[in-house]
Amino acid sequence: MPFTLLEKLLPKLPAETIFLLRHPLHSEANRFEQIVASWLVLEKRPYGWMRPEEGGRAAVFNRDITMVGKSDLVLAFFLGTEMSGGTEHVVEKAMDQFVPVYSYGIDDTGHTMSLIGSWDPDGAWEQMTI
Repeated sequence: MPFTLLEKLLPKLPAETIFLLRHPLHSEANRFEQIVASWLVLEKRPYGWMRPEEGGRAAVFNRDITMVGKSDLVLAFFLGTEMSGGTEHVVEKAMDQFVPVYSYGIDDTGHTMSLIGSWDPDGAWEQMTI
């Protein structure tokens, strides 16, 4: 995915924002998270990897819950316009924990990103998201 998509959204967030990225326990982070991490390094923005502990799927779900619990805002990215998989779980946990969430769909080429859903009852982050 080109950095230009990240350049539209992430710089609008406060400079002190710490970005938390999902990471599997025993394998490399997926391509999207690797690209985001590379961009954050270039932009000198702080970030951290959130890995699950040992324990199978339950540990992965617990990692997601912990990650959301440390967040003021969740930005979720999906290939296409359907929310699914582990990222959908993060969106659900954000809403369960009353953390605003904005979900974006990215087309197959990686060149187009659009808002596919949001939950921000107070509108606190609306001006900073696209």
